[in-house]
Amino acid sequence: MADTAAGNDFEEAARQAASALGRIAEWSMPAPRWRAVAAAVEAVGQSWRAGDGERLRLAAARLALAGPRLVATRHEDDPLVPAPAEVHERSNVLITEILNRSRSSAPGSGAVGEDGADCADDSDDDEDGGGA
Repeated sequence: MADTAAGNDFEEAARQAASALGRIAEWSMPAPRWRAVAAAVEAVGQSWRAGDGERLRLAAARLALAGPRLVATRHEDDPLVPAPAEVHERSNVLITEILNRSRSSAPGSGAVGEDGADCADDSDDDEDGGGA
């Protein structure tokens, strides 16, 4: 039962992370603020690869806090720019990874997917591509 709860927590954290990552394309901020977003995106990626739901949840929250602020700051006169290409690309890659994998096939789990097929790397198929 605890494993199921942990799996559900991880999946919820993954959904939150994907949602936060998806908002990046809509953001425009002063250029210096994008450094914090890039660091938060990297934290999401590390947490995802580690399969750590709590770290993933915290990284998603960090990403949300790094985004545009509703209150004007001293950077108010700085021009607003969209996400740098590297941040946009990295966030898209992570969104794709998160949405294409269930918790059972998240990094480090080595489990079986919903359809019963092994979700592990298929690189060990026969050379002729025919499988077993």
